[in-house]
Amino acid sequence: MMAMGVHCVDLLRFLLIQEVVEVAAITDGQSLENPLERLATMCLRFNGGVLGIVCCGMRIPDSKNDATLYGSHGRITLGDSLSTTLQGSLEIVSDTVNATVSYPQDTLSLYKLQVEAFSHAIQHDEEPIASGQDSLRAVQITEAMIELAARGRTVKLELLSV
Repeated sequence: MMAMGVHCVDLLRFLLIQEVVEVAAITDGQSLENPLERLATMCLRFNGGVLGIVCCGMRIPDSKNDATLYGSHGRITLGDSLSTTLQGSLEIVSDTVNATVSYPQDTLSLYKLQVEAFSHAIQHDEEPIASGQDSLRAVQITEAMIELAARGRTVKLELLSV
């Protein structure tokens, strides 16, 4: 969660223009030897009623760092895009639009854009694109995930043999 999952949550907040108001989480557990989870799944409720699911971790084989947003009229998929490198694809599928845009790998572009945006905010006395409030929300959501997973509050079902 702390390596990549937090960016998934930020992306959902940005795309939905909504805030997370409720979190449920299950992780592969932490221990003294492994204090950070290596696999986390979260269900998120946003203030507009939207439900989101984030699954992230180092244990996901062949992870492509994809994100898909389903709406009532279609979907948007970001393929191999959640990375520190600008790369991947954007696919939009609906009744009226079917388009895919690919982005070639550019290892410095995202850093360059961040520095330029921060410099612009300082020069023009504007709020930065990623505010301190955004950072606080990321910490709050991550803390909620850790606390919920540690409590292990889930409903266990008894397996019945047939």
